[in-house]
Amino acid sequence: MDADESLQQLVLDKLTTDGPAPDVTRLILGAYVGDQQLAAAMAGTDTDLPTPAAAAAPRPSPLYLEAVTVEGFRGVGPSASLRLQPHAGLTLIVGRNGSGKSSFAEAAELALTGDSARWAERNSVFRDGWRNLHHADPCGIEVTVRADGVTTPIRVARKWQADQTDPGQADTRVSAHGNTYPGIEQLGWTQPMQTYRPFLTAGDLGRLMTATPSGLFDALAPILGIDPITDADQRLMHARRDINARVTAVKTAREDLLRRLTGVDDDRARTAAAILAARRPDLAALDALLADAGEETADPVAAACRRMTTALLPEPQAATRVADELAAAAELAGTLSAQREQTSGRLAALLDLAVAHHDAHGNGPCPVCGTGALDAGWRAQAAESLTRMRADAEQSRQADRRLDRARSEAYTLLSGARHLPADDGTLAASPLAEHLTRLQAALARWSAIPADATAQQLSAHISTAYPALYDALTATREAAADWLHRRHDAWRAHAAALQEWLGKARSTSTDEPLLAQVKTAREWLRDAAEQIRSARLAPFAQQSQQIWDRLRQESNVELSGMRLDGTTTRRRVAFPVTVDGTATSAMAVMSQGELQALGLAVFLPRACAEDSPFKFLIIDDPVHSMDPSKVDGLAQVLDELARDRQVIVFTHDNRLPEAIRRLQIDATIWEVQRREGSVVELRKNLDPVRRYLDDANALAKTNELVDDVRRPVVAGFCRSAIEAASHERIRRNRIRRGDPHAHIEELIDRAHTLTQTVALAMFDDQQRGGDVLPALHRIGPWAADTFKACQENVHGAQHGTLETLVQQTTRLVKELR
Repeated sequence: MDADESLQQLVLDKLTTDGPAPDVTRLILGAYVGDQQLAAAMAGTDTDLPTPAAAAAPRPSPLYLEAVTVEGFRGVGPSASLRLQPHAGLTLIVGRNGSGKSSFAEAAELALTGDSARWAERNSVFRDGWRNLHHADPCGIEVTVRADGVTTPIRVARKWQADQTDPGQADTRVSAHGNTYPGIEQLGWTQPMQTYRPFLTAGDLGRLMTATPSGLFDALAPILGIDPITDADQRLMHARRDINARVTAVKTAREDLLRRLTGVDDDRARTAAAILAARRPDLAALDALLADAGEETADPVAAACRRMTTALLPEPQAATRVADELAAAAELAGTLSAQREQTSGRLAALLDLAVAHHDAHGNGPCPVCGTGALDAGWRAQAAESLTRMRADAEQSRQADRRLDRARSEAYTLLSGARHLPADDGTLAASPLAEHLTRLQAALARWSAIPADATAQQLSAHISTAYPALYDALTATREAAADWLHRRHDAWRAHAAALQEWLGKARSTSTDEPLLAQVKTAREWLRDAAEQIRSARLAPFAQQSQQIWDRLRQESNVELSGMRLDGTTTRRRVAFPVTVDGTATSAMAVMSQGELQALGLAVFLPRACAEDSPFKFLIIDDPVHSMDPSKVDGLAQVLDELARDRQVIVFTHDNRLPEAIRRLQIDATIWEVQRREGSVVELRKNLDPVRRYLDDANALAKTNELVDDVRRPVVAGFCRSAIEAASHERIRRNRIRRGDPHAHIEELIDRAHTLTQTVALAMFDDQQRGGDVLPALHRIGPWAADTFKACQENVHGAQHGTLETLVQQTTRLVKELR
């Protein structure tokens, strides 16, 4: 089970034993898997936890450096190669400042990462000077890497054309496993390189003083392998931010609507404001309010205004016609007075009797006066008079009926005005108040007509009072309509805003409980991450503690562990320390040299993590600002790291190689010298074989000790030189053959005797110890004699002079190599 699967199972186990509510658990699982799964969990459409779509990239085989070749780059002119043994061990590259040694470190870093942290720490002038002044073209770097168990090495080369001024423009070629690639991405090195970065520069070690807390946290957190939890927390954080933004937007919009509705003279606005002011607004009630067209309302002012807009009076022309008709009818009726009507009526009745008498009795004297004669002439004249009298009577009656009709229309007009809507005080404080006052005055004048008013008086009243009444009513009605219109427009704007808010409020109605669930999920996940982080950090913190204990060397500052605290913008690395028993912060009390040592204690565990495929470590200038005691501690730390890792250290400080020699630490030391024209030479200064032989030779020439004391020690040095040369040959042959490093070291450990070790070197079989001496005899009798002398002199036997033993051992070692 890889680290990601192990972490996932750990999270699942914690959820099973100590998980939150099921809804929150689904959110955690969805966030752990990916964005789509979290969205499904929040929407309630999630299913069981699916398998992550992207499979983890295959972890590269353990990798060791074999060579770094540089030409025309930085301080190196003509091509020069740093040859390394691709296995665990300590290698020092020493040289004065400006010798070109750091160019190899930069070249290795640039080739494998595409960048150089050391360049980022310098100004642009330093960065721009990446081409060699004396040999600018051709310009290229190449790193040869050995993968554990693979016969063919991996080569990473970057070359620049003469006209290329940016180091990022290099033509990159990666040869691996019989294929060619344009970069290291296809090898699966990118993520491990970022996580475990096997390059430590002086800037890296000084980062404790310059890095931001979050930057230092980010540099160390990846080694714990809890990125999936961190990613899950990030997803939940983004989800929480989005949900909270929606909830806040709805809340802010509600508050804005409340402010806008406050003081609006509208019953609907007051009702809407009351709904919005509630802790949990009744969305259904607001919807019902908005669905109402607003014609029926409990607002008395609006109702009174709406009634006022329905109040109508005939047009002024109609009133004028009524007044004119009334006046004309009255005038006509006055002309045909009642007396005339009565006279005409009696004469007509008398003539009618006389005509009837004549018709009955014929011509004769008038029976009334006796003087007149009722004859045919009279009869014709009487008939004509009778017809005229009857017509006059009818005309008088019609005039009376016309007057009655005109009077009736006038009173109808009067009574219609009296039925106009009356103000009960509702509109007293409304914008219509002034118009209502004028209307009430006009109504009062209109109604002030005596019941016994003549037709002429009534006609005059209509002519003078009606226009004012009509104008007052029209102005009031128009004012009421205008108020209602403005009120409607104002509500319509508020109603649109309310409708928009209602839609958002409905869509976010489930956001508040979801927000609470997301918050709970983050809290649980952060607690789980802290527990897992602490558990996984423990071995790194312990290793860091051990390294610091080695490096502190006489310092009264005691490191009390290392912690990674916080998340997001509050993440930091804590280094609690005690000074003479008093607790404080590392940054507050440590000197620059102590901070340099602390930097090593912090970053070495990251670069040497067990999961890192890079079994090499390049350290540039680690001795900076260290006092001598800490240099000894550094040498011991490097020795311990080199037991299972290829440690390559670049330094200009002679104190480190001196400490390694003095402490008798096995190391290969290369000396870098830069000659005229940027010609760089590398010369092996001290390797384990040479050191043993030098120590043996020095002791052999020392006369201060008796021969019996010196001989076994010298023989022991010579024996160790033969063993070291055999180990070198064993590793070289088997690494080239593709054997895993662990298998090689196991074989070396099983070779308990010098004969078994040499047999393994010469024949690749430690069981062929009996063939060692015959094979050495074939080289020369001296070789077999020297081998036996190294074995026997260790146990006190006497074989020739010590100087001769060292000389012959030197020849034998050369043959074995």
